[in-house]
Amino acid sequence: MRFRLRLRLRLRLRGFGTTDGRPRTTEFGVWNLEFGISPAGGPGLPQGALCRILYGSGQNTGEMMKFRRLGKTDLQVSSICLGTWVFGGDCWGEADDKESVRVVEKAIDLGVNFIDTAPIYGSGRSESVIGKALRSKKKRPVIATKLGLEKKGEAIRPNLSRAFIREEVTNSLKRLGVETIDLYQCHWPDPNTPPEETFGELRELVKEGKVRYIGVSNFDAEILKRVLHVADIASDQMQYSLFEREIEGRLLPLCAGRQVSLLAYGSLGGGILTGKYKAPPQLPKGDVRSFFYKYYGDPFWGRAVKVVSILEQIAARRKVPTAQVAINWVLSHKEVASCIVGCRNVGQLGKNIDAADWSLTAEEIRSIEDRYIEAFQGAVL
Repeated sequence: MRFRLRLRLRLRLRGFGTTDGRPRTTEFGVWNLEFGISPAGGPGLPQGALCRILYGSGQNTGEMMKFRRLGKTDLQVSSICLGTWVFGGDCWGEADDKESVRVVEKAIDLGVNFIDTAPIYGSGRSESVIGKALRSKKKRPVIATKLGLEKKGEAIRPNLSRAFIREEVTNSLKRLGVETIDLYQCHWPDPNTPPEETFGELRELVKEGKVRYIGVSNFDAEILKRVLHVADIASDQMQYSLFEREIEGRLLPLCAGRQVSLLAYGSLGGGILTGKYKAPPQLPKGDVRSFFYKYYGDPFWGRAVKVVSILEQIAARRKVPTAQVAINWVLSHKEVASCIVGCRNVGQLGKNIDAADWSLTAEEIRSIEDRYIEAFQGAVL
């Protein structure tokens, strides 16, 4: 027998604090309380325990967040991961470091315990911003960063050699201000370095305590299968959204069978799945959306907006932002441990994190799938 009860608590303080003597009401926050009894218990709870989850949207509160196990590790990560590519200021327009720090601090306050970054994001700028933000936090979140992209001039090439790994980890640890990287991910495959060399060196970093777990990023099913013969891999970070579904054929089944978690990036399609674009935007030169995402021009644009419209309908019924529907669609796949969502400012942050507070129904998922099939029937993607 299972039991659940949800209550909403609003805490206000009424008193006389204004200069004209009129009463002033200060709202400290809104908390949602969930109580439950489960015969099976839960993470860290004995069988039959009374469970309480506390979250809120006011001052000094924490947001309710669902957590999922990362691969075969002992890490429980928030289903929403803060993505920090935008903090680099080199591919998404200029970034404000002070605002970026506030985003990290607020994300942690709202229940996010998982942050993803990479040294290539702004040539270390993103990692440095995270390191600065962490100094004010007593409890450190799970930090995932990457390695293996070498920039020379305007050119970027994969480099997973032993020597470059050592250089990368030393710099990342220093910028982040930590002694151990929780999840260290090969950013892209390197066809010029044998996996035995790469993952042998990463295993050494684990032994030395500089890295807790090894992950990969942008490794397709064939490459991941080869790597799994030489190393334990906790996760594979891949682009996955309603418009990027190639991994469903081979990679997702492989991840499920080998207990490798999928970390999904690009789940909002660079913004198109938020519903904010009613016409193809004019993107400045160098903006990542002009070359990394294919949705912002014909022939894809016309089909894409048809799918976005069903997300908007669901969002309107639920009275939530459209982005939350897109994020929930990704999280509806059990192979996904966390959905990486980037935020430029604190205002965007709350809207995206709230996606962890609810789930799509089976009927809503079917309606999205039906619209997708209708829109892309016969299309070459």
